[in-house]
Parts: sequence; structure tokens; C-alpha cells
Amino acid sequence: MFWLAVLVTVAFTIWRLLANLKALLASVQALGERLTPALEELAAAGEEAAERAARLQARRAEAAEDGGAGQRRLPSRRPPR
Repeated sequence: MFWLAVLVTVAFTIWRLLANLKALLASVQALGERLTPALEELAAAGEEAAERAARLQARRAEAAEDGGAGQRRLPSRRPPR
């Protein structure tokens, strides 16, 4: 009788574990669906920032080649030594 009780307890525990895993999977999927648009917006903003940085870097390179005559020098982002 004791082992039957142990078997029933283990079976119930496994059943609840599987039910909790299914609920967790559903929650993770719902969260993924909610986060996908925000992550896509962040990726687009990151690409735009990279494009702007590349344009600024090209502008700086052109200014350095021209000697910077008549152009304002952009501040350096490096910390002072």
C-alpha cells in the first residue's frame, strides 16, 4: 500500500510538472509575440544610428583631408589623458 501511495504521488507530481511546463511555454510565446515589434524597432533604430555614424565618420575624414579649412572641428569623444 505504501508503494502505491508513492507511485500516485510521483505520477501526480509529474502530471503537475508537465502542466506547468505547458503554461510556461504559452507565457513565453505570448511574451515573444509582444516583444517582437519592439525588438524590430530597436534594430531599425540601431541601423539608422550606424548609418549616421558612418556619414559623420566620412565627413570627418573629408575634413581631415581638406585640412579642415573653414569647417568647425567636431569634438572628440575620447577622454583626456
